Amino acid sequence: MYSMNRTVDNILKGKISIIQLKHGFRYGFDAVFLAAFVNGFLKQYKKKDVLLADVGSGVGTISLIIAYKNEKINLTAIENNDQYLELAKENILNNNFKKQIKLLNIDILKINKPLVNTFDIVVSNPPFYREYKNRSKNELENYAKVMKNLEQWINSSVKLLNSKGIIFLIITSEILDLVLHHLREKTGSFKIFPFWPNYKKSSKRIILVARKGGASSTELMSGLKLYNKNGLMTKKAKMISEVGIFNY
Repeated sequence: MYSMNRTVDNILKGKISIIQLKHGFRYGFDAVFLAAFVNGFLKQYKKKDVLLADVGSGVGTISLIIAYKNEKINLTAIENNDQYLELAKENILNNNFKKQIKLLNIDILKINKPLVNTFDIVVSNPPFYREYKNRSKNELENYAKVMKNLEQWINSSVKLLNSKGIIFLIITSEILDLVLHHLREKTGSFKIFPFWPNYKKSSKRIILVARKGGASSTELMSGLKLYNKNGLMTKKAKMISEVGIFNY
């Protein structure tokens, strides 16, 4: 019965397989493109022995894509939902990343001291809908999509970073001001990368990058259009989703 509630889906042209719940939160564009964006950064990153935390890792999609493209990186996937943890464990084993990805059962809103000031990079696709909207009858979906304490989530994620660490977030455009407000006290050197659905609609998703202690001016990056005027995925967006790396 349990297996009937799950699906096995392939990403990066079948290079990675993901077991996920049939009904509930399922990975999508956000996870794949955030991981690809981070992979593009890591391609240029000169620091060796990089420690990376995937906060709110769910079934492990982001961690798996980053691990696949970066053999020497050490990843810590942080999650506290039992069902997602069980699936993440299977996904890590099935894709042969047991030595590279460490799975921790921790509530990010109650982060423990041993992890503070530890990581070079923190990556997160946080639940970004306001609690009073976008509710689902499926509580697991609500768990992964509805933010209960955005400020605490961001503050805890920043605490994980070392003195010059970098955080990568993918969020909705409508909460950009709130996220910047919460980040501003301890981070700076913001980079904002918008995604547009097509050539007519405004951006609905943003990748936001910030450095702990950063003081450089904010950069609005060129962004990416996902679909062309015919409703087909643009060549660049398709290539990124298939290869798992965004070169910028």
